[in-house]
Amino acid sequence: MEIRRSLVAWGGVLRLIAAVTSAALALLATPAHAEPAMWVVKDADSTIYLLGTLHMTKPSMKWRSDKIDAAFEASDEFWMEATANFDPAMLEGLIIKHGLDRRPLSSKVSGDDWARVQSAAKAVGVPISTVEQMRPWLAALSLSFQPAMKEDGYDFTQGVDRLLEASARAARMTVKTFETPEQQTLIFASLSEESEVAFLIHVLEEIASGRSVVDQMADAWMAGDIGALEATILSRTKEAAPEVYDALIVRRNLDWCDQIATIMKGAGTTFVAVGAGHLVGDDSVPAILAKRGFAVAPY
Repeated sequence: MEIRRSLVAWGGVLRLIAAVTSAALALLATPAHAEPAMWVVKDADSTIYLLGTLHMTKPSMKWRSDKIDAAFEASDEFWMEATANFDPAMLEGLIIKHGLDRRPLSSKVSGDDWARVQSAAKAVGVPISTVEQMRPWLAALSLSFQPAMKEDGYDFTQGVDRLLEASARAARMTVKTFETPEQQTLIFASLSEESEVAFLIHVLEEIASGRSVVDQMADAWMAGDIGALEATILSRTKEAAPEVYDALIVRRNLDWCDQIATIMKGAGTTFVAVGAGHLVGDDSVPAILAKRGFAVAPY
């Protein structure tokens, strides 16, 4: 079944949700010394470390730093967007339910845009018959991450949050999630068709640019360059697909801040690892927490 082969990487897509809408900028050199940006939230008896992550990396990337390790080792709990320990059959069911459509994709996009879909699918080896069954949002995600995996060597199994989850479980830390896989799927499945198509066109434009967006984002993340992260992850998406930006970033950040506020009512030390796009910009988790009166500072 062709569609089933295209769903194998969906668990990775879920962890890529904060990153797939990146803008394409020039390639930067990866720094020799990694210092991903972090923040710390404190009150009298609670400390929360916030690390923005990449949901896929190259195996050669050395991103763990003394700062990250010190915060991680000091923490009792580990929070992430959604666990990597999912049931593949459950995820396949979610995609069949929320990501497929009897109306062919070619009926929802214009002739020129459909030609670009066909070109992008051919380039990454996804059968066009499979893409035809997808809703625009699923096609956008499926086509967007494939080049980075196929051509640039990025791997979801090397995602920062996934590796940290494994470390947390090995250390017998309490592991909790902000969302379930179904909630993450519904972020896109609840969009209007118009916004889904706008998102797909945005992704096609990024692919057509021929520049390595994921490399750009990875380099900015490794260097802790908050300004470049905001530009690569947020700015173009906010302009090109505002409903996607609101669903993907704003509403989730608000919900997570509600949950973090509850954590802060308790005591202890917590390590939070979420996609880097959620920790930069005016709508970021640190910005919202600061507006709510929490003491937030770079770590």
